[in-house]
Amino acid sequence: MNDERDALIHGAYLAAMDDGPEGWTPWLRRASDWIGGAAGYLAMVDRAKGVLTWNTIHHVDPAAPARYEAERMHLLDPQVPVVARLEQSRLYRDTDVLDRDDPKVDAYLRWMETHSRTCHFVTSASVIGNGRWVGGLSVHNALARGEIDDDQWRRLGSLTNTLEQALTFGVLHAEKLREQWWNARLDAAGEPAALLDETGVLLRATPEFEAALRRGDGLRMRDGRLAAVDVASQRRLMELIERATAPQNVSADAVRIERADGGPGYLLSGWPLASERRALVPDRAAILMTLVDPLAAPAPPVALWRGAFGLTARESDLAVALFSGRTLDEAAVLLGITINTIRVHLRQIFAKTQTARQSELLRLLSRFG
Repeated sequence: MNDERDALIHGAYLAAMDDGPEGWTPWLRRASDWIGGAAGYLAMVDRAKGVLTWNTIHHVDPAAPARYEAERMHLLDPQVPVVARLEQSRLYRDTDVLDRDDPKVDAYLRWMETHSRTCHFVTSASVIGNGRWVGGLSVHNALARGEIDDDQWRRLGSLTNTLEQALTFGVLHAEKLREQWWNARLDAAGEPAALLDETGVLLRATPEFEAALRRGDGLRMRDGRLAAVDVASQRRLMELIERATAPQNVSADAVRIERADGGPGYLLSGWPLASERRALVPDRAAILMTLVDPLAAPAPPVALWRGAFGLTARESDLAVALFSGRTLDEAAVLLGITINTIRVHLRQIFAKTQTARQSELLRLLSRFG
């Protein structure tokens, strides 16, 4: 018993390092088997919103969780409001918290008995992330086994502290990955971009995207959600979000957002972020939106130039000036340095990029998008 428990403790921290359910699923299977359940359910709940944000399921019958997801039973899970109200971590049985006289609870439990062939469960719920999240591990018994017994209670209880620490670590790890991904996206693309959740709520945006919203000539915020000013554009935007967040066959797409003044419209692209690779708590981001404004000059990918060629800050400034169509004399005035210093920087850029002429240099730089 101790060897398996020690392996589960070690495995929980390894699983927390994975940015998706791939790390947690084998751990969940092993933990459920050790505790003696027919099914295991590991989930994260946003306490403030009272919604499930992430889950992974193990069941002795693989068809059961597939049906559970297809019928979207997770939206009816009576445990979600229970754990959302928790003020501190807790170990409990279903009989401690669920009211079978509640028709919705009874309907959910009957579905589980009929289609999952499971009944009673025991749950370890951990309040983490400064109280924002609750991570819960539930182990469900087969119908034939009946109520959770004392041995199952003790086994899950012996993992409770480890699970809380591992999930806390996993949240911190996920948040760092999210920041690194977002910052890398900004550096690489240099384009107006935003993250939305599945309902279109704007989670974060680049300064360029925020500037377009402030102009309000095509896009705006409405009740925290991204919206279009034009009625037809709003319809296209909603369809784009629906395609990017569909339960199946999600797809990237682009739509035209008309300007209020009749000028060249914005081009808005939606890129689905697969839920199974969103880590534990990546701001619930479901869609990456990118914006093209035909009236705006594209921002040069300076970070890529620096990384590829080792350009200094001043050399990068000169490259941007030339890329924008300025002459050497204009660049000297813009940067506040002499034309001779400009030529020194240009020679260094030529050496680092292995080019010999400005036209050749600009062709190379333009290939970075």
